[in-house]
Amino acid sequence: MTNILTLTDEFFIGAGGHQATYIHPIDQSKCIKIPHTPDDGDVKKELRYRRICQKKLENSKLVTKYYGYVDTNMGLGYVFERVLDLDGQTSKDLKDFLPTDEPSSEQLKIIHKLLLDFKEDFLREKIAIVDTDITNFMVQHIAPDTYQMRIVDNIGTPVAIPLVYYFDFAASWKCKRYWNYLADWLHRHYPKVVTDEFLDELRT
Repeated sequence: MTNILTLTDEFFIGAGGHQATYIHPIDQSKCIKIPHTPDDGDVKKELRYRRICQKKLENSKLVTKYYGYVDTNMGLGYVFERVLDLDGQTSKDLKDFLPTDEPSSEQLKIIHKLLLDFKEDFLREKIAIVDTDITNFMVQHIAPDTYQMRIVDNIGTPVAIPLVYYFDFAASWKCKRYWNYLADWLHRHYPKVVTDEFLDELRT
């Protein structure tokens, strides 16, 4: 008989447009994502990317680890690394991390370093991402005054023949284009954080 993991509200982390996420009831360093529909295209897209680019993702600093699937009382679930802060709590996504009010000079220093480090890692790893939903990025507090970005969702591309999976030049071109789009988006929506001056530094 197949063991079925029981997920309850006490393990619930949050839900997005495609799936709900729960803390793994046996291993709290992992989380389980349950698609809202069994045939979700976003899940298929991500798993396809992870399968084809498995070797590249093995040493990724940005993309969370994937451990396979499990049967749960809520249906088939996919097991991933859970992004945790220094205190053992679930990390904030970038939307919750960025201030909506006037940021302090200390906040700006931390955020600017975070985004510049993210830029460096992202352009080096050339991860395929579809949109600018910043809830797909988690800000992990790994040491006092030290943060790093992690990518937890919406990786891959829905195109039938994904050149960015197979050719480094295509991945690099797409990655730079995406990065500038993301930088411009942050500038429009968080102008007190990504100022005109910082935008010039952030773009590639």
